[in-house]
Amino acid sequence: MSSDTLTLPTDVEVHESITNIAIWLETHSHAGPQQTPEEITSEDLAVAVPGECLFPELCTENEEASHEEEKGILVYTDSNEDKYIWLKGDWHPLERVLSINSPNSGWVRTSCLGERLLVLVLTQLDYAAREAEAEVPYGCCPLTDPTYLLWHLHRPAGMCSLKRKGTSIWGGEDVYACDTLDTMYVRPCARRQGHSLALLRTLASELPPGDHLGLSHPVSLSMCKVLLKFIQVYPELRDTLWTLDEDGEVSGTVTLMLGSLMMRGALHGAGTHNASQPHQPMEEAQQPMEQTDQPMEQTSLQQKQDSQQQQESEPCDTS
Repeated sequence: MSSDTLTLPTDVEVHESITNIAIWLETHSHAGPQQTPEEITSEDLAVAVPGECLFPELCTENEEASHEEEKGILVYTDSNEDKYIWLKGDWHPLERVLSINSPNSGWVRTSCLGERLLVLVLTQLDYAAREAEAEVPYGCCPLTDPTYLLWHLHRPAGMCSLKRKGTSIWGGEDVYACDTLDTMYVRPCARRQGHSLALLRTLASELPPGDHLGLSHPVSLSMCKVLLKFIQVYPELRDTLWTLDEDGEVSGTVTLMLGSLMMRGALHGAGTHNASQPHQPMEEAQQPMEQTDQPMEQTSLQQKQDSQQQQESEPCDTS
């Protein structure tokens, strides 16, 4: 295993790193990385990132493949549960891959397969390694979904993915009514530093006039606290954020949802913002949007105007 600093792989290097368990065992020495002088067996290997997430042409081939023939980016897990990723013809510890350096800072949209791979490493390996087992794992977002990387201290420290307006929901006839923040994850080392607020501001500011940013259903309680801080710090953008129902249709504004929660005391402890004081960053969203911290109720726009009748919903895909 190379001890050199890893650089962002090119599109060609990502493609050359795609393999399967059977081919790897047949063409490489079974010796483990230098830190773990163990013999690698098929039981130690898995596909961390399915190949079709980076190269859609592999979709049909992988659908018909056995476990050992499925192509993708491999991960090796040693006896200490440390993970190594097969990249550029060598095994690299997870932290080395997530220490790839870039001149970028903050939230930047991905523009190459190497950056897209980092998004998937964060959701498929880092998240699973650091969060409670009871939490729902992230799926692999398709190439058609725009993704952003959070660069913190010039290293990848978070990701988010969007669903474009008109995108099919789960392959059915229903489509998203507006561009929607679908998933979000920030590594523990970069939380509570205002990155969630910065992302919402970036996405809301990029919207064409008259368009809205949706938040996929359900919205987690921790994300609601970030949203409350957002509308306090950026009141001029408060009407750009909308909540969506399970069918991807607009159910109301974020302001209405937060008002309903505050009336019931669900956001107790999330104080008001004093414009004369510098704001303190909220805790970053930590889970997929489908995750729920606690069930919560969400009021639709029509219900708010007509009958004030509330309907039950769950937290959002961002936590």
